[in-house]
Amino acid sequence: MLLTGFTLAAGVVTWVFAPIKFQADMGLLLSFMFIWNMLGAMILVPSLAYFLLPPSLFSRAGSSA
Repeated sequence: MLLTGFTLAAGVVTWVFAPIKFQADMGLLLSFMFIWNMLGAMILVPSLAYFLLPPSLFSRAGSSA
């Protein structure tokens, strides 16, 4: 997931050097969005799952549930 997010952002950030101003601005904006979505998927989603899902889903593998 980390490699995918950075790869997508690296491909789009090259649009910053485009001669069309709108394309350059959108390349920068889309790169930031890819990075933020990657961080959200890695940090926010697991922490929300931990707090919102029932604790029985997070029991140890060795215990009988």
